[in-house]
Order: sequence, then C-alpha cells, then structure tokens
Amino acid sequence: MGASGKTYIIAGVGSGLGTALACLLASEGANVVGVARSSKALDPLAAAARTRGWAFTGVAGDVFRQKDVDAIVAEVVKARGAIDGVSVNVGHWIMGENLLHKMTDEEWSSGIHDNLDPMFRFGRAVLPHMIEKGRGSLVVVSAARAIRWAGNPSYNAAKGGILDLIPRLARDYRPYGIRVNAVLPGSMGSGIENYDPPNFDGPIPLTNEAATSAWEVARAIQYLLTDESRWVSGTTLDVDGGQTTGGQESP
Repeated sequence: MGASGKTYIIAGVGSGLGTALACLLASEGANVVGVARSSKALDPLAAAARTRGWAFTGVAGDVFRQKDVDAIVAEVVKARGAIDGVSVNVGHWIMGENLLHKMTDEEWSSGIHDNLDPMFRFGRAVLPHMIEKGRGSLVVVSAARAIRWAGNPSYNAAKGGILDLIPRLARDYRPYGIRVNAVLPGSMGSGIENYDPPNFDGPIPLTNEAATSAWEVARAIQYLLTDESRWVSGTTLDVDGGQTTGGQESP
C-alpha cells in the first residue's frame, strides 16, 4: 500500500501544488517524474531531492504538445517499466471578461485550451499503457465552485466540464483496472515555503480569508493516486476546508 516503489508522473511542477505533491510522494519512497515547461522550474526541486535521497527526475516539455507528452510517457515506461499514476496539475485561472457576449474568440479558446487540453494529452498518452498493465490512477485538478464562478465563462466551462468528464472516464476505464478522480481546490496559496512536507495536524482555519494550502491539496491528490484509495474512482473531491458548503463562519 502507499506510494513506496511506485512511479508517478506529475504534470505541472513549479513553486506550488505540483512541487508539494512531488515532495510528498518522493519523501515516501516513490519514483517521481516532474514535468514543467522549462528546466528552470525543475532544477531547485531536483537539487533538494538529491540532498534528501529522493528519487525525483525533472523533465522539461510542453504539455500542450502531444509529441512532447508522448515522448515523456514513453521514456518513463522505458526507464521504469510501469506508470502507476499521473497527476495533471496544469491550468490557468482566467478572470477577464465575465459576460459571454463580450468575450473574444481568444478569451474563450484560451480558457478551454489551458485547462482541458493537458488532461486530454496525458490521457491519450498514458491510458494505453495503463490498459496494457491492467491498473493505473489518473488525477486531474479542477476547482471548487466559488473559484470556477469567479473566473470568466471559458474557465468556468473548462473546470466545470471536468466534473462531468471524471465519472464518465471512471466508468469507461473501470473494466481495465484504471481509476480516474479529480480534486477541487478552493482559493489556494501560490507557493510553498520549503521542500519538507509539514506535519498535518490541528484544526482548519474557519474563515473565508484563509487560503487552501498547496500541501493540503497535494495530500488529497496523493491519496487518490496511491493504493490507499484503490476502491475510489469517479470522485470529485472538494479541498477547501468546507467553504463550498456555505454556512456561518467563525468570528
């Protein structure tokens, strides 16, 4: 059970969520492949991983190009023999014009492209391999309702579309032993202070002003990627401290 000895690809490693997830998985003995657009975003984490003895490999590539994604997946399969899970953390929050009839073609297309295409690219590349192995976990990042509604209509459509796509994919790939889930973060901090996973304890801050920690969202993804959640598929999991539920906040 757990992440030890397993191989995971994390698309979208930088200063926040993707890096936190890489640290959590690698610190538990997983083989982690982090993907970013440039090596500049990967080098600090790679250096930290070496000092800690973590099995982390950084790969630079454009997650919007199928050729790059196919090459990354093929190289990981060649090196590791199996891919146990993929987390697609790539996305772009877009505020912009909030009235649909005033949006430009570019504003509409960018929201769909930036927030849905990476899921399609990695799904198309890795699912055949997982089908062959008869197992695998795919986790995608959407957004809590308040965050979806705060973005422009194209962002809302893309992130909202994931909510319907996840149970569909979970149903379609269940016969092959593949699980598909999503996490829905609330307002999330953009970075992490260091590379060492914190101790997770204490009460959550019950105020609307409290942002979700990238570590907390990463821990939810970690759970859905690993065998700890092997009976969970088709789930869209809110990670926002319960803010989506509404109700009275503490003073």
